[in-house]
Amino acid sequence: MVFDFNSDLAQEYGIYKNEKAYDIAKYMSSVNISAGFHAGDPLSIKRALEFAKEHNLTIGAHIGYPDISGFGYRNMEMEKEEIEAMVIYQLAAISAFASTLNAEIEHVRCHGAMYERLNSDPEFAKTVAGAVRKFNPWLNLIVGNPETKTMIENEVDINCAYEVLFNETMSIRQLREMEVQPDTVHFSTPENALRAWDVMKPSPVNYNRVKEQI
Repeated sequence: MVFDFNSDLAQEYGIYKNEKAYDIAKYMSSVNISAGFHAGDPLSIKRALEFAKEHNLTIGAHIGYPDISGFGYRNMEMEKEEIEAMVIYQLAAISAFASTLNAEIEHVRCHGAMYERLNSDPEFAKTVAGAVRKFNPWLNLIVGNPETKTMIENEVDINCAYEVLFNETMSIRQLREMEVQPDTVHFSTPENALRAWDVMKPSPVNYNRVKEQI
């Protein structure tokens, strides 16, 4: 059993930098690049894309609410049309920037309050997934709930990658023994990333792996 390892990049803005993110990313097979709404500016996005290409990492768009000052952790009530436009706008930004490096995005991961709502509100999840599908039906949407994955794949017809958040108490063995095994594992500290990487080298999620692990 092989897992994808993913982490977030460009989680910075202006003079506020996040070098630790690159200490994590060197152990990943996929990275999620902040699209400018909750974090990320043109230079940090460019740097993250160049790092991903140099290290042959799968590129994803990391999307969030338009909430720079709250780092995307505050929930926002938005109309369906607003949510759809917000998602497509951010996907377009990362996708267009990636194209200047002859690269493409392959997945989407929500951030903060948007991530929490995606995994707890079916109607919100379907709206986000529908927007992703409109932009590119081949993208994988990362979700943190197996029920959300099943619902979106059945009702929206877009592939989802089930994610587990790796913490200090977890091990690769525990991941392999889970009843519902993840497609991808998210890391937020260099220590946990190195500990997992020492046991298993990751492999990116691709279009064929999200429904049946290899």
